[in-house]
Amino acid sequence: MRGIVATILAGCFCATALAAHEEQAIEETLHAYEDAWSRHDARAIAGFYHEPAMRLSKGGPAVRATRADQEAFFAGFLRGLVARGYARSTWESLEVRLLDPQTAFASGASVRYRADGSVFERVAVTYGLWRAAEGWKIFLSATHAPETALRFR
Repeated sequence: MRGIVATILAGCFCATALAAHEEQAIEETLHAYEDAWSRHDARAIAGFYHEPAMRLSKGGPAVRATRADQEAFFAGFLRGLVARGYARSTWESLEVRLLDPQTAFASGASVRYRADGSVFERVAVTYGLWRAAEGWKIFLSATHAPETALRFR
């Protein structure tokens, strides 16, 4: 009986450790993603996405089917942000929930800054992520009000 209980507990511990490892990998991916934003690198940003990917915004859903579509979207979006004063961004909060070994959701608030260090804006973003052969990739993104960031714990 003790052997069975020990085996069950070991299995639970391994699953919990694996989930924590994957959640950490997702957080690292999203920090690297935020760094690409701060470099204003549309090509690097596009590389964090699975193709196709869906974007949800106030205007409704939009699907970007290819890496070229992603890069073109982000190049234009970044130009507009930079023209309005955007310089860099950092995560203020970020939470990750692994749904299964291949799928996760992440949600948090990002602070966007001007070059002088003042706050440009705060936004929340929620992502659906898929573990591909080359790492975690975003397949769904939605930007929304900071107070509506999802809390998983």
